[in-house]
Amino acid sequence: MTTHFGIKLRNKDGGFKLTADNYIKVRNKDITPSHEELWDKWEKASTNFDLNMKYFNSLFWDKFNEELRKLVDSYAFDEITDLNSVNEIKGFYIMVLDDYCQAYIGIAHDIKRRIKEHWGSQIPLDRLAGAIGVYSLAIDCFRALDTTRVFVRPCPECDFINYPLLSGNLENQLVNTFPIDYCLNMGMVGTREDVRERLRNRDIRISKVRGQ
Repeated sequence: MTTHFGIKLRNKDGGFKLTADNYIKVRNKDITPSHEELWDKWEKASTNFDLNMKYFNSLFWDKFNEELRKLVDSYAFDEITDLNSVNEIKGFYIMVLDDYCQAYIGIAHDIKRRIKEHWGSQIPLDRLAGAIGVYSLAIDCFRALDTTRVFVRPCPECDFINYPLLSGNLENQLVNTFPIDYCLNMGMVGTREDVRERLRNRDIRISKVRGQ
């Protein structure tokens, strides 16, 4: 049995790392009377996968790691190697995917459980085919062994239920601080100017890949 960050991983179809073969999983309800419709969805999802992989391959790890270290140091995150250390711990987390020069910033009532949920997810075909563009793949597209580093900032005193905006605002701040080139977070949050700036950067990102 494979162990990763102190967690025994359950067998998963296609293995524990993202590939072109396990990225898409067709479920029974995806199958329609029209084979043409199913093929169209498959083709859109595959195109998005290829575009994103092309983009990730264009990035430089040194620059990515430099920006990541700035974020981690500025907001006092600690690196962990065992998710059991944050079992039932509330707070913020950063999942790092070094092979792709990408990171995902999240907030959770139970950091260990939430990261395991990311690892165990399989995004439906309809959602994968929903849009074509280099906005980056969702974190739930990736698999357990794609996560190479984890940073956490526990916040046991945070009241996510009664004061969700306070914790959510910090999450938004973290996301907006981190360059969109390296950020898997797909939400557009923050002030109007923040959103405009990230959209401008996203347009540049898309143009880079399509022009290669």
